[in-house]
Amino acid sequence: MKRFIIVEIIVVAALVIGFFIGRASNSVGIEAYYTNADAAWEKAQKADTPPVTLEDEDQKRVSEVRALYRHVFEKYPDNRWADDALYQLASRLGRTDEEAFALFRRLINTYPDSEWTDDSLYTIAIAYYRLAENIKQTESVESADAYYDRASAMFDQLIQDYPGSALADESRFNRAMCLYGKGSWTAALEAFDALREDFIGSELSHSIVYYTGMIFTERQAYDEARIEFQNVVDSGHEELAPLAQFGIGQTYFAQAKYDEAIESYQRVIDTYPEAKMAQDAHFNIGWAYEKLKKYDEAIIQLEGAIEKYPHNENTSNMQFYVGQIYYAKEDTDGAINAYRKVSDNPTYDYDTRRQAQYWIGFIYEKAERIDEAIGEYQKLLKDFPEPHRTLRHPSNNINENYIQKLRTGEL
Repeated sequence: MKRFIIVEIIVVAALVIGFFIGRASNSVGIEAYYTNADAAWEKAQKADTPPVTLEDEDQKRVSEVRALYRHVFEKYPDNRWADDALYQLASRLGRTDEEAFALFRRLINTYPDSEWTDDSLYTIAIAYYRLAENIKQTESVESADAYYDRASAMFDQLIQDYPGSALADESRFNRAMCLYGKGSWTAALEAFDALREDFIGSELSHSIVYYTGMIFTERQAYDEARIEFQNVVDSGHEELAPLAQFGIGQTYFAQAKYDEAIESYQRVIDTYPEAKMAQDAHFNIGWAYEKLKKYDEAIIQLEGAIEKYPHNENTSNMQFYVGQIYYAKEDTDGAINAYRKVSDNPTYDYDTRRQAQYWIGFIYEKAERIDEAIGEYQKLLKDFPEPHRTLRHPSNNINENYIQKLRTGEL
């Protein structure tokens, strides 16, 4: 063992001697390396002033800046600007772009002590989280679970490897949000409870309370949910207080306590008139009136909201809903006029418009106004040739054969 150590020392000594000899003979080359690296970085920074963005109109400049940053870390990987250049290039790509992911991962693996490493981890984690949220809107929760798990793993890595990072606390919170996104209510609730004491006085404390209320709502523990939501309302948090007040209304609605729901929704409108939730509260009041079978009040409320908020994402569905209310109160003309406002509006989504056109024909058919029903069904086939995406939707049963049977009285 001693002999091995002595030999190792001799080898190391030789390497050290060789290093100094080499350095003496190549000092000009080493100095030029770092000088050139500094110059390359300065050139990239100059080209990137003011900083380019993904939406920059001058895409030629964007490409030039990207190429200059890539030159810095590809040509001079050992200089002090290499990690900065890597991060700047990755930031100039879409956050869900696979190339950006690869660059962020390269930074994490190659420069673990960089000031940008924790930020890179966080960026990838947030991108996975957003992918999961988007997938959940269009597919199943199960399809999104893999991305929530990836995000959670990245948040874990940041927390463990960089506990002093300014992003560590946000990562702890977002790790709990991954459980919330997956619908793992018990685990998410435990995670938020574990954060409460540590986050007292933090801006994130209000989010913890709000999402705790949301979990109680999902678990139908409505009294507990209202307590949490009211705490958020009382905090006066600019973004979360309107959501929490709306959440109180939702808990009452879920319990069929429609008068209390209307009162809570109205409080959103009165207290937070500029908030997005105030628009939704207008629509939900109309919905609650319909549940109370106060049809006239419901129609007035909904039509007022539709006129006031024509671009709200609920508008097309609520206009269709007005047609349903008229039909429920056996006002055929009112229903047809309401449905017509949907089917004839090109800004509304295809399936809702097709469904409204079907209902016009259906109402005429049920009223035994056959010629008018045939005309509306023919309009359905002409204006909406693609089937409803719900395969068993009744509008998909309307075809020329159906119309012919209707015309001959075979139905």
